[in-house]
Amino acid sequence: MKFLHTSIFISVIALFSFQCMFLIKPRKDFEESKNLISPDYSKSEFWAALPDKKDNADLVPENSGLKENQSLAEADTFYIHPTTLLLRPKYWNGDLKDESLNERTDKHPIKTQASAFNECCKVYAPRYRQAAFFVFTKDAPEGEAALDFAFQDVKASFLYYMKNWNKGRPYIIASHSQGTRHSVRLLKEVISTNPEYKKSLVVSYSIGFPFKQEETGLPVCSGPKETGCVVGWNSYIWGNSPGRLLDRYGKETVCVNPLSWKHDEEVSPKSENLGSVNRSFDQLLPGVADAKCNSGVLWIHEPEISRTPNLGKDGNLHTGDFHFFYANIRKNAKERLESFLKKK
Repeated sequence: MKFLHTSIFISVIALFSFQCMFLIKPRKDFEESKNLISPDYSKSEFWAALPDKKDNADLVPENSGLKENQSLAEADTFYIHPTTLLLRPKYWNGDLKDESLNERTDKHPIKTQASAFNECCKVYAPRYRQAAFFVFTKDAPEGEAALDFAFQDVKASFLYYMKNWNKGRPYIIASHSQGTRHSVRLLKEVISTNPEYKKSLVVSYSIGFPFKQEETGLPVCSGPKETGCVVGWNSYIWGNSPGRLLDRYGKETVCVNPLSWKHDEEVSPKSENLGSVNRSFDQLLPGVADAKCNSGVLWIHEPEISRTPNLGKDGNLHTGDFHFFYANIRKNAKERLESFLKKK
Protein backbone atom coordinates (compact mmCIF):
# COMPACT_ATOMS: atom_id res chain seq x y z
CA MET A 1 0.00 0.00 0.00
CA LYS A 2 2.89 2.33 0.79
CA PHE A 3 4.33 1.66 -2.68
CA LEU A 4 0.95 2.44 -4.26
CA HIS A 5 0.71 5.77 -2.43
CA THR A 6 4.27 6.61 -3.44
CA SER A 7 3.50 5.77 -7.08
CA ILE A 8 0.40 7.95 -7.05
CA PHE A 9 2.37 10.80 -5.49
CA ILE A 10 5.08 10.51 -8.15
CA SER A 11 2.42 10.44 -10.91
CA VAL A 12 0.75 13.56 -9.54
CA ILE A 13 4.09 15.39 -9.38
CA ALA A 14 4.91 14.31 -12.93
CA LEU A 15 1.51 15.49 -14.19
CA PHE A 16 1.92 18.82 -12.40
CA SER A 17 5.37 19.29 -13.92
CA PHE A 18 4.01 18.41 -17.38
CA GLN A 19 1.16 20.92 -17.07
CA CYS A 20 3.57 23.61 -15.88
CA MET A 21 5.50 23.25 -19.15
CA PHE A 22 2.44 24.62 -20.97
CA LEU A 23 2.75 27.82 -18.95
CA ILE A 24 6.27 28.63 -20.15
CA LYS A 25 6.35 31.77 -22.26
CA PRO A 26 7.92 31.50 -25.74
CA ARG A 27 11.62 32.36 -25.61
CA LYS A 28 11.63 34.72 -28.60
CA ASP A 29 9.77 38.01 -28.98
CA PHE A 30 6.63 37.83 -31.12
CA GLU A 31 8.29 39.88 -33.87
CA GLU A 32 10.58 36.90 -34.49
CA SER A 33 7.54 34.91 -35.66
CA LYS A 34 7.32 37.15 -38.69
CA ASN A 35 10.68 35.79 -39.86
CA LEU A 36 9.42 32.19 -39.95
CA ILE A 37 9.07 30.68 -43.41
CA SER A 38 5.82 31.73 -45.07
CA PRO A 39 3.67 28.93 -46.54
CA ASP A 40 3.34 28.63 -50.29
CA TYR A 41 0.04 26.79 -50.67
CA SER A 42 0.78 25.86 -54.26
CA LYS A 43 3.29 23.36 -52.82
CA SER A 44 2.08 20.12 -51.22
CA GLU A 45 4.65 20.36 -48.42
CA PHE A 46 2.52 23.11 -46.88
CA TRP A 47 -0.51 20.83 -46.63
CA ALA A 48 -0.85 18.17 -43.95
CA ALA A 49 -3.49 16.48 -46.10
CA LEU A 50 -4.41 16.58 -49.77
CA PRO A 51 -6.65 14.14 -51.63
CA ASP A 52 -4.01 13.25 -54.21
CA LYS A 53 -1.15 12.43 -51.83
CA LYS A 54 -0.66 9.71 -49.26
CA ASP A 55 -1.19 11.10 -45.76
CA ASN A 56 -2.79 10.21 -42.44
CA ALA A 57 -6.16 11.66 -43.42
CA ASP A 58 -6.49 8.58 -45.67
CA LEU A 59 -6.59 6.20 -42.70
CA VAL A 60 -9.46 4.46 -40.89
CA PRO A 61 -9.32 2.46 -37.63
CA GLU A 62 -8.21 -1.13 -38.08
CA ASN A 63 -10.95 -3.76 -38.36
CA SER A 64 -13.63 -1.04 -38.27
CA GLY A 65 -15.21 -1.82 -41.62
CA LEU A 66 -14.95 1.87 -42.54
CA LYS A 67 -13.81 2.81 -46.04
CA GLU A 68 -11.82 5.70 -47.45
CA ASN A 69 -13.43 7.06 -50.61
CA GLN A 70 -11.72 10.33 -51.52
CA SER A 71 -11.20 9.46 -55.18
CA LEU A 72 -14.96 9.27 -55.78
CA ALA A 73 -16.16 11.84 -53.24
CA GLU A 74 -18.59 14.49 -54.44
CA ALA A 75 -17.56 17.07 -51.85
CA ASP A 76 -14.54 18.40 -49.95
CA THR A 77 -13.62 18.97 -46.33
CA PHE A 78 -11.37 21.86 -45.38
CA TYR A 79 -9.94 20.88 -42.00
CA ILE A 80 -8.09 23.20 -39.59
CA HIS A 81 -6.05 21.34 -37.00
CA PRO A 82 -5.79 22.15 -33.26
CA THR A 83 -2.71 23.34 -31.39
CA THR A 84 0.24 20.97 -31.57
CA LEU A 85 2.87 23.56 -30.58
CA LEU A 86 2.84 22.64 -26.92
CA LEU A 87 5.87 22.50 -24.63
CA ARG A 88 8.67 25.03 -24.16
CA PRO A 89 8.10 26.86 -27.47
CA LYS A 90 10.85 28.91 -29.03
CA TYR A 91 8.49 31.10 -31.03
CA TRP A 92 4.98 32.41 -30.45
CA ASN A 93 4.04 30.68 -33.72
CA GLY A 94 4.86 27.35 -35.28
CA ASP A 95 7.83 26.92 -37.57
CA LEU A 96 6.69 25.09 -40.70
CA LYS A 97 10.21 23.71 -41.12
CA ASP A 98 9.97 21.96 -37.74
CA GLU A 99 9.60 18.33 -38.76
CA SER A 100 8.83 17.14 -35.23
CA LEU A 101 5.97 19.63 -35.02
CA ASN A 102 4.62 18.56 -38.41
CA GLU A 103 4.90 14.92 -37.38
CA ARG A 104 2.93 15.60 -34.19
CA THR A 105 0.18 17.24 -36.24
CA ASP A 106 0.05 14.34 -38.71
CA LYS A 107 0.24 11.59 -36.10
CA HIS A 108 -2.60 12.88 -33.96
CA PRO A 109 -5.24 15.32 -35.30
CA ILE A 110 -4.82 14.53 -38.99
CA LYS A 111 -5.14 10.82 -38.29
CA THR A 112 -7.81 10.89 -35.57
CA GLN A 113 -9.90 13.88 -36.65
CA ALA A 114 -9.46 14.81 -40.33
CA SER A 115 -9.84 11.17 -41.33
CA ALA A 116 -13.46 11.23 -40.15
CA PHE A 117 -14.31 12.91 -43.46
CA ASN A 118 -12.42 10.68 -45.90
CA GLU A 119 -15.53 8.79 -47.04
CA CYS A 120 -17.82 11.70 -47.85
CA CYS A 121 -15.12 14.09 -48.97
CA LYS A 122 -11.73 14.85 -50.38
CA VAL A 123 -9.71 16.15 -47.41
CA TYR A 124 -7.66 19.34 -47.48
CA ALA A 125 -5.74 20.32 -44.34
CA PRO A 126 -3.27 23.22 -44.45
CA ARG A 127 -0.17 23.58 -42.36
CA TYR A 128 -0.19 27.01 -40.79
CA ARG A 129 1.96 29.00 -38.39
CA GLN A 130 -0.20 28.09 -35.42
CA ALA A 131 -0.07 30.01 -32.16
CA ALA A 132 1.66 28.28 -29.24
CA PHE A 133 -0.51 26.67 -26.54
CA PHE A 134 0.78 29.30 -24.11
CA VAL A 135 -1.49 31.96 -25.66
CA PHE A 136 -4.55 30.10 -24.31
CA THR A 137 -3.22 30.01 -20.75
CA LYS A 138 -2.32 33.68 -20.29
CA ASP A 139 -3.89 36.87 -21.63
CA ALA A 140 -1.18 38.85 -23.40
CA PRO A 141 -1.01 41.24 -26.38
CA GLU A 142 1.53 38.91 -28.00
CA GLY A 143 -0.99 36.09 -27.77
CA GLU A 144 -3.62 37.98 -29.75
CA ALA A 145 -0.98 38.95 -32.30
CA ALA A 146 0.14 35.33 -32.62
CA LEU A 147 -3.45 34.15 -33.17
CA ASP A 148 -4.07 36.81 -35.80
CA PHE A 149 -0.81 35.84 -37.51
CA ALA A 150 -1.95 32.20 -37.57
CA PHE A 151 -5.36 33.15 -38.94
CA GLN A 152 -3.81 34.95 -41.90
CA ASP A 153 -2.25 31.63 -42.97
CA VAL A 154 -5.57 29.81 -42.53
CA LYS A 155 -7.36 32.45 -44.58
CA ALA A 156 -4.71 32.35 -47.31
CA SER A 157 -4.90 28.56 -47.53
CA PHE A 158 -8.69 28.60 -47.75
CA LEU A 159 -8.67 31.22 -50.49
CA TYR A 160 -6.07 29.18 -52.39
CA TYR A 161 -8.25 26.08 -52.02
CA MET A 162 -11.35 27.91 -53.23
CA LYS A 163 -9.59 29.41 -56.23
CA ASN A 164 -7.67 26.35 -57.38
CA TRP A 165 -9.45 23.21 -56.19
CA ASN A 166 -13.01 23.80 -55.06
CA LYS A 167 -14.49 24.84 -58.42
CA GLY A 168 -18.02 25.12 -57.01
CA ARG A 169 -18.03 21.76 -55.22
CA PRO A 170 -19.94 21.37 -51.95
CA TYR A 171 -17.58 21.59 -48.99
CA ILE A 172 -17.47 21.09 -45.24
CA ILE A 173 -15.46 23.09 -42.74
CA ALA A 174 -14.08 21.01 -39.86
CA SER A 175 -11.87 22.15 -36.99
CA HIS A 176 -10.89 21.59 -33.39
CA SER A 177 -9.59 23.80 -30.56
CA GLN A 178 -7.34 26.55 -31.99
CA GLY A 179 -8.51 25.42 -35.41
CA THR A 180 -12.06 26.29 -34.38
CA ARG A 181 -11.05 29.74 -33.20
CA HIS A 182 -9.85 30.26 -36.76
CA SER A 183 -12.81 28.53 -38.45
CA VAL A 184 -15.29 30.73 -36.60
CA ARG A 185 -13.50 33.84 -37.82
CA LEU A 186 -13.27 32.37 -41.32
CA LEU A 187 -17.02 31.75 -41.34
CA LYS A 188 -17.79 35.29 -40.21
CA GLU A 189 -15.30 37.29 -42.25
CA VAL A 190 -14.89 35.26 -45.43
CA ILE A 191 -17.57 32.61 -45.98
CA SER A 192 -20.79 34.21 -44.74
CA THR A 193 -19.98 37.45 -46.57
CA ASN A 194 -19.34 35.78 -49.94
CA PRO A 195 -22.50 34.45 -51.65
CA GLU A 196 -20.57 31.89 -53.73
CA TYR A 197 -18.69 30.50 -50.76
CA LYS A 198 -21.78 30.51 -48.57
CA LYS A 199 -24.07 28.65 -50.96
CA SER A 200 -21.59 25.77 -51.35
CA LEU A 201 -21.06 25.25 -47.61
CA VAL A 202 -22.68 22.05 -46.37
CA VAL A 203 -21.92 22.50 -42.65
CA SER A 204 -19.17 23.61 -40.31
CA TYR A 205 -18.08 21.25 -37.53
CA SER A 206 -16.43 23.90 -35.34
CA ILE A 207 -15.59 21.82 -32.29
CA GLY A 208 -13.66 22.34 -29.07
CA PHE A 209 -13.55 26.13 -28.69
CA PRO A 210 -16.37 28.28 -27.26
CA PHE A 211 -18.21 30.68 -29.53
CA LYS A 212 -21.56 32.40 -29.83
CA GLN A 213 -23.79 31.94 -32.86
CA GLU A 214 -23.48 35.56 -33.95
CA GLU A 215 -19.70 35.20 -34.19
CA THR A 216 -20.10 32.90 -37.21
CA GLY A 217 -22.63 34.74 -39.38
CA LEU A 218 -24.49 31.41 -39.76
CA PRO A 219 -27.37 29.74 -37.93
CA VAL A 220 -26.77 26.93 -35.46
CA CYS A 221 -27.80 23.51 -36.78
CA SER A 222 -30.98 22.26 -35.11
CA GLY A 223 -31.27 18.84 -36.77
CA PRO A 224 -29.11 16.07 -38.25
CA LYS A 225 -29.76 16.89 -41.91
CA GLU A 226 -29.80 20.68 -41.80
CA THR A 227 -27.22 22.41 -44.00
CA GLY A 228 -25.63 25.83 -44.28
CA CYS A 229 -25.23 25.92 -40.51
CA VAL A 230 -22.65 25.38 -37.75
CA VAL A 231 -22.30 22.84 -34.94
CA GLY A 232 -19.98 22.91 -31.96
CA TRP A 233 -19.47 21.50 -28.48
CA ASN A 234 -17.01 21.46 -25.59
CA SER A 235 -16.84 18.19 -23.64
CA TYR A 236 -16.79 17.90 -19.84
CA ILE A 237 -17.36 15.10 -17.39
CA TRP A 238 -21.01 15.10 -16.32
CA GLY A 239 -21.85 17.74 -13.71
CA ASN A 240 -18.67 19.80 -14.10
CA SER A 241 -18.61 23.53 -14.65
CA PRO A 242 -16.54 25.08 -17.45
CA GLY A 243 -13.19 26.77 -17.07
CA ARG A 244 -11.98 30.20 -18.09
CA LEU A 245 -12.56 29.89 -21.85
CA LEU A 246 -16.25 29.11 -21.44
CA ASP A 247 -16.84 31.55 -18.59
CA ARG A 248 -17.10 34.48 -20.96
CA TYR A 249 -20.12 33.07 -22.82
CA GLY A 250 -21.86 30.70 -20.42
CA LYS A 251 -25.26 29.60 -21.74
CA GLU A 252 -24.69 31.47 -25.01
CA THR A 253 -21.90 29.09 -25.98
CA VAL A 254 -23.01 26.97 -28.94
CA CYS A 255 -23.62 23.34 -27.99
CA VAL A 256 -25.09 20.85 -30.46
CA ASN A 257 -25.46 17.27 -29.21
CA PRO A 258 -23.19 15.07 -31.42
CA LEU A 259 -25.42 12.01 -30.95
CA SER A 260 -28.81 13.56 -31.74
CA TRP A 261 -27.44 16.58 -33.66
CA LYS A 262 -30.06 18.74 -31.95
CA HIS A 263 -29.55 22.13 -30.36
CA ASP A 264 -31.30 21.24 -27.12
CA GLU A 265 -30.61 19.84 -23.65
CA GLU A 266 -32.06 16.36 -24.03
CA VAL A 267 -29.99 13.35 -22.98
CA SER A 268 -28.69 11.03 -25.70
CA PRO A 269 -27.73 7.60 -24.28
CA LYS A 270 -24.43 5.96 -25.14
CA SER A 271 -26.34 3.30 -27.07
CA GLU A 272 -26.63 5.96 -29.80
CA ASN A 273 -22.84 6.30 -29.98
CA LEU A 274 -21.71 4.44 -33.11
CA GLY A 275 -18.04 4.39 -32.22
CA SER A 276 -15.21 6.22 -30.49
CA VAL A 277 -11.49 6.05 -31.20
CA ASN A 278 -8.52 6.38 -28.88
CA ARG A 279 -5.31 8.24 -29.65
CA SER A 280 -3.77 4.99 -30.91
CA PHE A 281 -6.51 4.84 -33.56
CA ASP A 282 -6.36 1.05 -33.49
CA GLN A 283 -10.05 0.24 -33.02
CA LEU A 284 -13.58 1.62 -33.15
CA LEU A 285 -15.43 1.29 -29.84
CA PRO A 286 -19.24 1.67 -29.87
CA GLY A 287 -21.27 2.84 -26.90
CA VAL A 288 -18.45 4.61 -25.08
CA ALA A 289 -19.95 8.05 -24.44
CA ASP A 290 -23.39 9.51 -23.90
CA ALA A 291 -24.09 13.24 -24.39
CA LYS A 292 -26.20 16.09 -23.07
CA CYS A 293 -25.83 19.82 -23.60
CA ASN A 294 -26.15 21.77 -20.36
CA SER A 295 -25.87 25.57 -20.33
CA GLY A 296 -23.45 25.62 -23.24
CA VAL A 297 -21.36 22.64 -22.10
CA LEU A 298 -21.50 19.06 -23.43
CA TRP A 299 -21.77 16.70 -20.47
CA ILE A 300 -20.50 13.13 -20.80
CA HIS A 301 -20.47 10.46 -18.10
CA GLU A 302 -16.82 9.56 -17.73
CA PRO A 303 -16.01 7.35 -20.75
CA GLU A 304 -14.27 4.02 -20.36
CA ILE A 305 -11.67 4.55 -23.02
CA SER A 306 -7.91 4.75 -22.69
CA ARG A 307 -5.62 7.63 -23.61
CA THR A 308 -8.12 10.48 -23.51
CA PRO A 309 -6.96 12.31 -20.35
CA ASN A 310 -8.71 15.17 -18.62
CA LEU A 311 -7.07 18.55 -19.05
CA GLY A 312 -7.61 19.84 -15.54
CA LYS A 313 -9.47 19.71 -12.26
CA ASP A 314 -12.74 20.87 -13.84
CA GLY A 315 -13.38 17.62 -15.73
CA ASN A 316 -12.35 19.02 -19.11
CA LEU A 317 -12.49 16.29 -21.79
CA HIS A 318 -11.21 18.58 -24.52
CA THR A 319 -8.80 16.05 -25.99
CA GLY A 320 -11.70 13.69 -26.66
CA ASP A 321 -14.11 16.14 -28.34
CA PHE A 322 -13.66 14.41 -31.71
CA HIS A 323 -12.55 10.99 -30.49
CA PHE A 324 -15.68 10.18 -28.48
CA PHE A 325 -17.99 10.82 -31.44
CA TYR A 326 -15.81 9.83 -34.39
CA ALA A 327 -18.26 7.44 -36.10
CA ASN A 328 -21.26 9.71 -35.49
CA ILE A 329 -19.43 12.65 -37.06
CA ARG A 330 -18.49 10.48 -40.01
CA LYS A 331 -22.07 9.30 -40.54
CA ASN A 332 -23.57 12.76 -40.05
CA ALA A 333 -21.22 14.34 -42.59
CA LYS A 334 -22.48 11.87 -45.20
CA GLU A 335 -26.13 12.52 -44.26
CA ARG A 336 -25.80 16.28 -44.43
CA LEU A 337 -24.06 16.04 -47.79
CA GLU A 338 -26.84 13.83 -49.14
CA SER A 339 -29.39 16.36 -47.90
CA PHE A 340 -27.43 19.21 -49.49
CA LEU A 341 -27.20 17.46 -52.86
CA LYS A 342 -30.95 16.78 -52.89
CA LYS A 343 -31.63 20.50 -52.54
CA LYS A 344 -29.47 21.47 -55.52
